Amino acid sequence: MGRPREFDEDEVLTAALETFLEHGFEATSVEDLTRRTGLQKGSLYGAFGDKRQLFLTALARYQDRSLGELRAALEDGPSPRATLEAFFAGVVKRSSERSARGCLCVNTTVELAPHDEEVARSLARHRERVEGVFAELVARGQAAGEFGPELEARASGRYLGTLLTGLAVQARSSPGRPRLEDIVRIGLRALDP
Repeated sequence: MGRPREFDEDEVLTAALETFLEHGFEATSVEDLTRRTGLQKGSLYGAFGDKRQLFLTALARYQDRSLGELRAALEDGPSPRATLEAFFAGVVKRSSERSARGCLCVNTTVELAPHDEEVARSLARHRERVEGVFAELVARGQAAGEFGPELEARASGRYLGTLLTGLAVQARSSPGRPRLEDIVRIGLRALDP
């Protein structure tokens, strides 16, 4: 029987996730992970596997968390359009802050997806779920007469997912809040009735 773990796996995984978010997969060293988590390499790998497996576990946690936050943000609101506008206003605000580190999914899409099929599949599944949440909102907005009735909800969900990703990419180069607000303003016009 093995010795019981003397650390909180949830806290360790959160620390690893933050490290990968700051540096990406390749630039994060094992030393970075041990320093940030407070664990020795043997304990870290014993609990989570190698660096890649730890990254995949952290990425899955990030995806679950971000999808939950998206659902919560888009489910309630005075109307589908107002809810969508408020959501993107929040994205712009967070993306404009100096401490913004970007999105782990977007960063990973650029860094790893082109040459890692497992990561690419994980990101594609997540993207489809995000697009589905947006599609549900568009359908509700169409029923309320706030979005164009001719729009295809699924295609519109893809469009909104791409708008969200584009903002994350733009935010990496610190374009400033007015530029991001312009992108959202023009982008949301595509849904007008």
